[in-house]
Amino acid sequence: MGNGESAFDEPSDHGRCRSGARKPWLTVGEQIECLKRKGIKFDAYSEEDAALYLARNNNYFRLGSYRKTFPRYTKGEKAGKFVSLDFAMLVDLAVIDMLLRRQMLPMTLDVEHFEKMCLLGRIEREGEDGYSIVADYIAGNDVKSPSGNTANRVKADIRRGSSSPYISDLISKYPDYSFPAWAFMEVIAFGTFIDFYRFCAKRFGDKNMQNSYYLLQKVKSLRNACAHNNCVLNNLAAGTSKYSIPYELARAVGKIGSLGRDSRKSRLSNDRLQEIAATLYMHKEVASCGVHEHRAEELSKFKSRMEKNPNYYTGNLQVASSFEFLSKLINAWY
Repeated sequence: MGNGESAFDEPSDHGRCRSGARKPWLTVGEQIECLKRKGIKFDAYSEEDAALYLARNNNYFRLGSYRKTFPRYTKGEKAGKFVSLDFAMLVDLAVIDMLLRRQMLPMTLDVEHFEKMCLLGRIEREGEDGYSIVADYIAGNDVKSPSGNTANRVKADIRRGSSSPYISDLISKYPDYSFPAWAFMEVIAFGTFIDFYRFCAKRFGDKNMQNSYYLLQKVKSLRNACAHNNCVLNNLAAGTSKYSIPYELARAVGKIGSLGRDSRKSRLSNDRLQEIAATLYMHKEVASCGVHEHRAEELSKFKSRMEKNPNYYTGNLQVASSFEFLSKLINAWY
């Protein structure tokens, strides 16, 4: 099966395998030849095994995206080619990424579940009846168009679930959207729940909840990436974050003595590592003891696999420092 070359194309590439703006469809054999021209070796992973891997396990486009984490020569006749990069290293990183997604997705679901439980408890302690707070939130999302019609994002979110075999019966019980909080949380998307969480934080004047809102945004972003099977570890460069580090997360990571200040600052300046750290931290804070213990066992297995081939990343500060950062977070919190 052939794939376009865009995963490897960069302006600095030497000997690019494309012509014009359109990428050619490459056979597996052509893909391997293209990798070799870019300096990728097949010493630890034979060309024959690589051909089978590309045909059956992972496509060229996805596997190629991990090349961004490996250094290239900047001068001389090898300029633009990769430095000591073997095909086995790309495979190793792809496997670790897959296992990471398998850890993070259930953890984000745990966070969603337990945060809903926490919020229901808080609503009860505030003396709310469970109905008026939902009614006020939904009403606050009314938006009038220039034509005078009223649209409501939350109601639209709920209507999208009206054909679901899992929540349609529950939705039909409240045709006028007069949901109690405990039913409302069962029929809304995670993003709407997070927005409702922020509404409650403001209603209760709770600054800690408002801080947690920003962490929940990080968890949701990672949940979406994992659910859509997006690559996570194919861009670990520092200084690439589009958003500031939430105060609560920075404080929590800052308490880990084994992490130096420069290391913390560098790793958290990457959005992906920031979202993983936020998920690990929030899970630690809200999950039950039993769920936490189970995740701790699974994370220990993941950490062992992540650290299986340290020699693959010698001289690759981007990957090596990121793995060290994740290991220390797991050791400290799990």
